[in-house]
Amino acid sequence: MHHKLVCVVCLALSAATLSGQESISKITVLPSEPIAPGSCTTSTAGYLEIKGRTKMTKVEIGKFVDSSLREGYILTIYPETKRGIFVDKECIAASKASSHP
Repeated sequence: MHHKLVCVVCLALSAATLSGQESISKITVLPSEPIAPGSCTTSTAGYLEIKGRTKMTKVEIGKFVDSSLREGYILTIYPETKRGIFVDKECIAASKASSHP
């Protein structure tokens, strides 16, 4: 009985969302501990490139990720395509600074 009720509620919520009554534009998941702001000043996105190359080794990707995290970025890294690896670097410090007058 409980499982059927959960399924009905899920279906009702899905139908309400699909009908345009509610929409979620972004869900942010935060770690359980505070994140140090880092030294970044602005968010950016684009294809990962080193000295004109878009084909990266695992070591190069690892160094990029490590340095970006140390600078205070939250990274979203997409699977490699013909054009390369697309990366969205969100600067936590910049988003906090712009939200406080």
